[in-house]
Amino acid sequence: MTRLPNTFITVRVQALGGKFLGDDIGGALITVRDAQTRELLATGSTAGNSGTLSSTYAPNASLSTIVTPTPGQPTIQWLLAADTDSRATTTSAFTASLVLDRPRLLEVEAYGPLGGLQSAHRVTVTEWIVPGQNLTTPPGLVMLIPGLLVQVMSPATHTQYSSAACTDREMTFQANVAMMCGCPISNAPNNPWLPGDFDVSAQVREVGGPDVQRVTLAFDPSGTPSRFTGIYSVPVNTTSNPIYYEAIITARQFSTGNVGTGTVTFFVQPSSSTPQATPSS
Repeated sequence: MTRLPNTFITVRVQALGGKFLGDDIGGALITVRDAQTRELLATGSTAGNSGTLSSTYAPNASLSTIVTPTPGQPTIQWLLAADTDSRATTTSAFTASLVLDRPRLLEVEAYGPLGGLQSAHRVTVTEWIVPGQNLTTPPGLVMLIPGLLVQVMSPATHTQYSSAACTDREMTFQANVAMMCGCPISNAPNNPWLPGDFDVSAQVREVGGPDVQRVTLAFDPSGTPSRFTGIYSVPVNTTSNPIYYEAIITARQFSTGNVGTGTVTFFVQPSSSTPQATPSS
């Protein structure tokens, strides 16, 4: 009996408008199945760095470029899947080793980033693979994950506020927003992801209620990269029971259409409650 050769497929996962999902954001989980029979053929996580940006094209570049909207002509950069010093590639990838007896239509699934599960997405592609014909030449099979990482920094979920303490008082919403590769948003020199390309806001409503109040979260150029902050006036609770609120913070990138969300809840005690603004146990 002739021994079937192994066929190798290298999969890389790239944030839409960003870099590869590397070790710094936990990488992505890859699953390879037969698209027709659903047979599981391989599974594992990507590992390595997030790639190198270049102003010029190279054969190992992803065809999904990073475009920075700037006055006049936008800046375009290529994402390379190998180190620039010509060493063996360490760019984040998962290589599946398959034993195939015939050409098969494969379904490849990517789920990540594993270091930001609150914002993780799942994407799939199908690809015909022929036995013995490896798909490993960089960049390999590149899968794009849309979206944005949104982590609500303040308030902590389930924070309780005293109505008395919140009279004429403002509450701060703060969110950390980044590309799905974890790349930060800032005005730093040569940073491709500029704050002006993003819109961040919080939609606040009573739990189960129809009314929504929108709060704009602005980027603070003097603060921490990727941090957006807004001020919300906490309503006075004139009832005899706590009022529960839900806040959905939404971030949108204009140039790519990427969207991400983060949700927290908080509640306001009746005005007779003892003043406090700490997370409830």
